[in-house]
Amino acid sequence: MKKYFKLVGLLSLGIIFFEACKPVTPLPTATISLSVANNVVTFNLSTTNSSAYKWNFGDGDSAIVYSSAAITHAYPKDGTTYKVSLLVLGPGGERTTSATVTIPTMTQMDMLTGGSSFVNGKAWRISASYGISLAAPDSIMTVVDNFQSGILSSLQLSLAYTDQFIFFSNGGYTINNLGGGALAGLAYCTANNITNVPPQLTDSMALTYATPYTPPASLTFLLNNSKNLIVASSPDGISSTRVTYKNVNTLSFSDRGFLGIMDYMSECIVLQLAPTLMKVAVFVSDLPAQSPQIGKATGVLVVTLEVVP
Repeated sequence: MKKYFKLVGLLSLGIIFFEACKPVTPLPTATISLSVANNVVTFNLSTTNSSAYKWNFGDGDSAIVYSSAAITHAYPKDGTTYKVSLLVLGPGGERTTSATVTIPTMTQMDMLTGGSSFVNGKAWRISASYGISLAAPDSIMTVVDNFQSGILSSLQLSLAYTDQFIFFSNGGYTINNLGGGALAGLAYCTANNITNVPPQLTDSMALTYATPYTPPASLTFLLNNSKNLIVASSPDGISSTRVTYKNVNTLSFSDRGFLGIMDYMSECIVLQLAPTLMKVAVFVSDLPAQSPQIGKATGVLVVTLEVVP
């Protein structure tokens, strides 16, 4: 019996010694460095013993990646400080590290174009995550109807969500119509003999997709601040009036350029402009070619655009 206990004791000591000698897998480590260009932040990582990375960017967005390569993130607000956290995982466990990001105050031009550091311009597109509102062309743009998010897909006009509108800091402007056409007013296309694919369902927005469409080359834009914009309107198609929108910011385009929706007017009102989101009021006309008031605004479409990731 003594020999038995002696043997058990030796085995236990051997196991303890073996466990003590087993190599310990170290915890992962990570150091964050970052660079800020307006609202776009590039995060660089220096890591060891890591295989996965869970980012929390501090603005409600997060990402899980499996590479320590640099990652970029566009923040929605300027003049704001965000707390970024990173959970690093590896064979030896996990570790959390953090960083603070301060987005500088941006001019409207920088929000729109990205500034001079965006050598390829800043691309926007109509957002499928937001609805479209139809308003009257009166001085307060009284809302007539609201359409749910993704309405263009419901109308078989989803190609419009792919088209991009690119602003450059030098005033250049490009329409990159990846869908091959342009979202446009149906009456505008009919009056100007523009080939189009009308929606499968009728709606009070009276939109269509003009295709094929080749955007003009060498377009330019102006961001006009605190302007009194005068718009000729004819809500009933019979009489006309001139409506003044006082002290508004607008975007105007050369050579029949447009933002979001192609119609008679090449200037829209900017209702909201943030680093990743823009809301504009586009004037449209549904008057037929034989109308004495053809081309005058019969409605306003309030459209939200988002930055192309």
